[in-house]
Amino acid sequence: MPLGEAAASLQEVLQAREDRAAKQRTLLDRFGRPLISFTMNIPGPIKDAPLVRFAFRAGLCRLREALGEPVYKEIVFLRAGPAALLVCDRPAAELKALCLAIEEVDEIGRLYDMDVIEADGKKLSRLQERTCLLCGGPAGPCARSRAHGLPALEGRTIELLRAFAGDHLGHLAAEALLQEAAFTPKPGLVDGRNSGAHQDMDLSLFRRSAEVLRPHLRQFAALGLAGASPKKLQRAGLATEADMFAVTGGVNTHKGAVYSLSLLLWAAGASFFRGLPVLSTAAACAQALPPAKGTHGSAVRARYGLRGVRGEAAAGFPTLRQCCAVLEREGPLTALLWSMAHLEDTNLYHRGGEAGAAYVRGEAAKILTAPPEAREALARSLDNELIRRNLSPGGSADLLALALFLQELKERMEPGMLF
Repeated sequence: MPLGEAAASLQEVLQAREDRAAKQRTLLDRFGRPLISFTMNIPGPIKDAPLVRFAFRAGLCRLREALGEPVYKEIVFLRAGPAALLVCDRPAAELKALCLAIEEVDEIGRLYDMDVIEADGKKLSRLQERTCLLCGGPAGPCARSRAHGLPALEGRTIELLRAFAGDHLGHLAAEALLQEAAFTPKPGLVDGRNSGAHQDMDLSLFRRSAEVLRPHLRQFAALGLAGASPKKLQRAGLATEADMFAVTGGVNTHKGAVYSLSLLLWAAGASFFRGLPVLSTAAACAQALPPAKGTHGSAVRARYGLRGVRGEAAAGFPTLRQCCAVLEREGPLTALLWSMAHLEDTNLYHRGGEAGAAYVRGEAAKILTAPPEAREALARSLDNELIRRNLSPGGSADLLALALFLQELKERMEPGMLF
């Protein structure tokens, strides 16, 4: 089967439904509050697969964004399909309206089944019947008459899951670029406070650049989902750079980030079918492609013997892995400072040579020894000094954006499928 997983028997599906209903009654009795029962509408015997779980986890993230953390949650992944029970401290009618909005915001919502059950056990009904996956008419009559046949429904479901995965991965990457650009303070870098050590950039330009990259980021993921070759990814990356330079007037806002994100997005798409971790797959892709020539980065790498962005990728992103751990443990400012203290940043070597790069590493390391509550003020002071010295740790900004992207991806991927 195209989803690549084992089929669930009718008995397994019916047993999962019975167990879920029993658990609902237990939670209603225990908490006396309404709950959301979230499952997936997947036609056919294959109810559980990596693409299904990715869409399901994305739905859970949407629920959390809309509702905050629930009073209680229980999530299971079975061959009969993923399911979640969320007890919420909100009126049932409000919960239903929020769930309907999520189900109807885009096409993947057609595969979401978010039932709301009141504290007394009554299930709230939809005001309008759901539409058919294939013809767009009322789903009930089509299902009862079996108007379209199971193979057609399965094929359409896989199309929806693939399209959602590519679009959502690209969306997460674009949002990470926007989040990184706006994060403040970032010493020597464009942020919400100033333009750092840059005369040709500001926050508005970075936002325009991120938006023009958005469809390209989706394409990188789609290429991985389609099993495209690294060479094809490289051609897509060059076209992406051209569009970036067109919107920025030739200013390099995101070239390094585009390179790394293209590898990670391609690898994330491929991971749904290869079953291999994203970072190791991205590393293999980087190794398969020749290094760039004639760029500032290549000249700096050759002069100072640095690994550079390609070497970081080909080695399996070791610095990024550590930066992700710092980000999860201590937040974005400390992750940025950690990167500044550890990364071989070719941008710093290009602007300030070995002395400039060493200065930034040393000053960032000093700030990291200060109490966390003192680091923001110290980072602002360092910002002023890096502006004076015309030093910009652009590689660390890219690394922060990548870590922010992987932080979101971790919530949606299978455990162990990132690292």
